[in-house]
Amino acid sequence: MLILISFKTIRKHADLYSSMLRLRNREFMVRQHYEVKTFDGMEFDSYDNLTSNYIVFSEGGKRVLGASRLTPISYGCMLADHFPDLVDDHKVFADDRVWESTRFVVDSSLSSADRVNISRHMVCGNIEFGLANGVTQIIGVMPTLILRSVFERAGVHLDRLGVIRQIGEHSKVQAASIRINRGQLDRVRDQTGLHDVLGLETEATADHG
Repeated sequence: MLILISFKTIRKHADLYSSMLRLRNREFMVRQHYEVKTFDGMEFDSYDNLTSNYIVFSEGGKRVLGASRLTPISYGCMLADHFPDLVDDHKVFADDRVWESTRFVVDSSLSSADRVNISRHMVCGNIEFGLANGVTQIIGVMPTLILRSVFERAGVHLDRLGVIRQIGEHSKVQAASIRINRGQLDRVRDQTGLHDVLGLETEATADHG
């Protein structure tokens, strides 16, 4: 099941929040050797702020098996701060309706089928969240393999924002954008069979682009 965590609900979901940070530590720090901050087995950075929303896939509401962080870029943008060379047109960084998705992670110890299922829930959840909150684009930077195997195979139409280059242990990394509209959500729902995974109102947006 998917749960949305924000500063308004973090007290209610404190155990899930810490479980998410521990999953991030295992997957990014331990497994992929990211140079990131950790404390007591939890990974965090400056983009974990009061405006951040977290879409988490939990096991019985206790253990986090997948997570994604969404932050409005006007309150912090990793892509603009650290990888601006991956974006050809920097006007995207000036739009307050654009949010950034970062720390997209799924527990690597799970079976392939479970990882696909969790990833698809989170992809659908990102788009539902965007529609419910007036977001026009969700941008991010990921390995090209993830862009294809996770997002495009889930039915997402991606806009590539710039060049491909090596970052750390990943030989091919690229910035991309998901345009948030009803047509995008319909394609993902048709491809995945998932509907209303976050329980948010998304019908108000009529754009079928």
